[in-house]
Amino acid sequence: MLGLPYTIQEIAEACFAKDLFQGQIDPTPVRHISFDTRTISHGAETVFVAIKTGNRDGHRYIRQAYDQGVRQFVVESPVDLPEVNFALVEDSLEALQLWAMNHRTRFEYPVVAITGSNGKTVVKEWLATLMEMEFQIVKSPMSYNSQLGVAVSLLQMHPQADLAIIEAGISQMGEMERLETMIRPDVGIFTHLGAAHAEGFQDESAKLTEKLQLFQKAHQVLSGSWQPQLVEAQRQFPQNWVTTGELKEDALQLLSKSGEISAVRFGEEVLEVKLPFTQEVDVHNCQLAMLAAWQLGMTPQAVVEQLSALYPVEMRLELISDNPDITILNDSYNADPDSVRNAFRMLAEIQAQPRKFIILTDIPHLGDQQKVIQASLLEEAIELVGKENIWTVGPVFGEITSNHHVPDTDTLIQTISEEQFLGGTVLLKGARSFELERVIPLLNRKLNATQFQIDLHALRQNYRYLKSFLTPEMKVMCMVKAFSYGSGSWEIAHELVREGADYLAVAYASEGIELRKNQISVPIMVMNPDESSIEALIQFDIEPEISQLAFLRKYVRAARLADLQSYPIHLKLETGMGRLGFSEADLPELVEFISQQPDLKIVSAMSHLAAADDPDSDEYSFEQISRFHRMADFLQQSLGIMPIRNLYNTAGILRFGMDRLGMARMGIGLYGIDPVLGLHPNPPEGSWELTEIGSLRSLISQVQDHPAGVTIGYGRSQTTERPSRIATIPIGYADGIPRSLSNGKGEVLIHGRRAPIFGRVCMDMLMVDVTDIPEAVAGDEVVIFGKQGNERQSISELAAASDTIPYELLVRISPRVRRVYLQGGG
Repeated sequence: MLGLPYTIQEIAEACFAKDLFQGQIDPTPVRHISFDTRTISHGAETVFVAIKTGNRDGHRYIRQAYDQGVRQFVVESPVDLPEVNFALVEDSLEALQLWAMNHRTRFEYPVVAITGSNGKTVVKEWLATLMEMEFQIVKSPMSYNSQLGVAVSLLQMHPQADLAIIEAGISQMGEMERLETMIRPDVGIFTHLGAAHAEGFQDESAKLTEKLQLFQKAHQVLSGSWQPQLVEAQRQFPQNWVTTGELKEDALQLLSKSGEISAVRFGEEVLEVKLPFTQEVDVHNCQLAMLAAWQLGMTPQAVVEQLSALYPVEMRLELISDNPDITILNDSYNADPDSVRNAFRMLAEIQAQPRKFIILTDIPHLGDQQKVIQASLLEEAIELVGKENIWTVGPVFGEITSNHHVPDTDTLIQTISEEQFLGGTVLLKGARSFELERVIPLLNRKLNATQFQIDLHALRQNYRYLKSFLTPEMKVMCMVKAFSYGSGSWEIAHELVREGADYLAVAYASEGIELRKNQISVPIMVMNPDESSIEALIQFDIEPEISQLAFLRKYVRAARLADLQSYPIHLKLETGMGRLGFSEADLPELVEFISQQPDLKIVSAMSHLAAADDPDSDEYSFEQISRFHRMADFLQQSLGIMPIRNLYNTAGILRFGMDRLGMARMGIGLYGIDPVLGLHPNPPEGSWELTEIGSLRSLISQVQDHPAGVTIGYGRSQTTERPSRIATIPIGYADGIPRSLSNGKGEVLIHGRRAPIFGRVCMDMLMVDVTDIPEAVAGDEVVIFGKQGNERQSISELAAASDTIPYELLVRISPRVRRVYLQGGG
């Protein structure tokens, strides 16, 4: 949402447009900006900026924006649509930045700029949380810190605010100068200097120099004293540089730390402090937020009192779907008008249940506009789900509506019941102070300590990474079989469809039917159809992979009985896998049958490479590739058709060229597993890597002290060799943890350190040795695979320890384990 309304004339002037076309004599002032048609909610009050970025050209979506009610545009070429206004510019992104610069000059309150290799979003969110009780704050939404994101963030500045907090991120030399010109920060925060985006700079010193350009005109710079490079950089700046750390010269100093901080010195004042975090990286980020809040006007006591409100930033926008009757969209950690609308958009896209509900709290600290803004949001919510399906919480909403309204969360919990929300997706959206997450146990039957977190942002990044290896015209088939490799069915499918997947592939018809029932409409291919599934394939419009003529005859007969005019199929060719498919000798008979079936639509010819991930088998792989094209050529010449050629899986995408292929299958790579261990002969330019999307987590149930010489667990298979502390974790082989990890072969992460599994893995629990982690107590987080603090245990590492492959571990994660989907990206 824009901080001030603008007419198209004012926008054109602010961005120095070279021309202005007005098809509407009296244009409506715009209050919203969009560069992505998926974010448009108020078409008549939105200006659409058509931006070209990489392979995406926003001009291609102008018609779609127009159909959504938009009539004001910023474009690089004229818009040929009736009754529209457009500012014509040389470069839409540069025009947006000029507009943002102009808008920034209209406000005198302080602007805080945050940069660094990592931690920007966390520090921004925590600083805003610490200060929101006393100040009205404008902040960058999510991780909007790019050349585009900074401009959009600045345009949110409004007259009622007391402070703006803006992230600034760069990936190469020369980018920071423009960001500094836009932001003109009064106060700067440098989080951490790390390896992120290292490829864009000559060395670490060059990266630091580039980032520090953001603070050239700032009155004050804040950083941690734990990085020597930053301490040295202070000498380059004449302005006030203030630090936090464990040194006497730090303005904010940690005086003692044992598991959790117990004392902090603010200048001359020492306070007892209990932080909600213990990992070093979290403590450092929290110190920076505390220092900034203090320097920006909060008293030390007020800062300390607000610490309990801090939360893990990555836990925002959780999609919890382990109750078959209720899906929960939990965004109860933060609230501002734009994040509310973003949550509304996500709710609109989810088709897991037939009904939709919204539980929405007041949004504090909006000043005089709070009631007006909340009333507008309530109208949007009513339009989305209907008045009867909305619950509001808080005194301001109490002045606006009496329908399903309660004054606070305690009353809400006493008022609602699970039965009211059966068959529904429930959005929990609220300010942190309302603690709406307390509602989750009422709605979730399967709430337990163990959860499998799936990062949908990482999924999207993996998709884009793999797609960058393909030619632009190639289609993408995404593998979502086996519950999307354990990560969820429709949840993963929906995200991939949004990202642009042309096809989804499943193993069995039942998987495809579930996707269709959850409103997935893109083409779906089933890889292992059988005769009993033919009727369902036809009913739910699922395309079979055909590997034998006998099945094809029966499928054609059934399709004709169903009066289908066209029935698409995919032909499986056996090129050396030795599993399924038509051999070269089978092709003449296959061609003869197909030539008599004018209604058959051969969508693709496909095959599998047996060892695409093994460089030692490349000769065999090239033989398979050659055989595949020879067989596809025969089909093409014999039938006069040109089916899409579909051969490569993730390993093939990463290792071989795309010559003559029209589709590629993305499988394990989507989930962040690199099957070729970095052996990519021709990677695209830039820094590329796959990121594991899944993280399996639990909590310590109990910690017991044992003397040396005591056996632990079934079979007495392991004996303590010293006085030991043994922690019990509520996850076992029934949840997918292999018993082969018993007796120290496997490890977990606790407090960012490795703890070996002690004794045998049980059905529902396992034990670990935490003797060397003395601060470990019941309730602490345990990471089986994933990241914790500065330490990471990959699923590939865990698979190697259990003598298996990552695929197997992923698909073995039990359905009883709670799936939580994170939409972050910060």
